[in-house]
Amino acid sequence: MNRDRGISGQSQISIPEGLCANCRNARRIESDRGSVFVLCELSSRDLSFTKYPALPVVQCSGYEERN
Repeated sequence: MNRDRGISGQSQISIPEGLCANCRNARRIESDRGSVFVLCELSSRDLSFTKYPALPVVQCSGYEERN
């Protein structure tokens, strides 16, 4: 299994996140069973954003680069 440093900066399972990998509105979620998802935090404020977008995300109007 490939592991890398993803959204949280911790060692994680490698998934093709696209823009979400470097977006301040994205948060990586890992289930108790080891499944990994990317949560779009914009979805809680704006219904036009999907809570768990299909990855990789290659275009997003809510993308904000993480500093």
